[in-house]
Parts: sequence; C-alpha cells; structure tokens
Amino acid sequence: MRIIPIIQQLKDNCALLENRVETAQSLTALSDDEISKELPIAFIYAGKEIAMKSETINKTNQPSPVRVHILIAAQNTDGITEPLEDIRDQIKAALVGYQINAQLDPMQFVEGDIVDVSKRLIWWKDTYETWGFLTS
Repeated sequence: MRIIPIIQQLKDNCALLENRVETAQSLTALSDDEISKELPIAFIYAGKEIAMKSETINKTNQPSPVRVHILIAAQNTDGITEPLEDIRDQIKAALVGYQINAQLDPMQFVEGDIVDVSKRLIWWKDTYETWGFLTS
C-alpha cells in the first residue's frame, strides 16, 4: 500500500489535524513523555495484504484487499471523546470513497478501536480498506 497519497489526502482535508499526519514509527501507543508534538496527530501505516483465489481461467488476476491503519493520538479531556470523534469524522470524510489510483477501488471504512488511554492521551486506531488486483 502506498501511504504517501493517503497522508496528503488527510493533510489536505482534515483541518483539525493541522497537517500533523506522519508515517508511523511504531505500531503501538507511545507513552505520554514520548509524544512531545502538538495534538492531535495521526500516524499512518500499511496493513495486511491478502490475495484471494483468482476466478479467471488464466489465473492472472487475483483480487486483493489492501488495508491502511490510521493511529490517532488526541488530548484526553477527562473521558470526553467528542474532540476525538470530530477528528475521526474528518478522516472518514476524507478517506471513504477516496481512490488512490485507477487500479484500486475507492476506500472503505472497516473498523475502529481504542488502543490506549492515559491521563494525557487517547490513542485510537481506524482501519480502511481498498481492493485491487494482483496481475502477472
């Protein structure tokens, strides 16, 4: 999965992130003292790729779902999640239906889940998916 177009799409369309969108350097929530950047911030990383069985006679086109994960770090405001939900709404609006290139289907939302909570931060991960074909 090419994530640079996704990063740019989020920078261009998610005002609440104020261009704070980066590639992930870790796949887990960082401790409060490791996040010194302004909040909120989104970290992007490619997810699992799966090749499905080809239904064509010559077996040269395999449908393949491709996932991307958006790890969001937002300010914990005493358990009130509305600021986080506002960010998630902007990300969904930017990515659902977004087509990275002509070889891939428009993106769809798959799932979201809490990763970690501390006194300062709420970590949330959303997963998006697109479909393409592996060809030979």
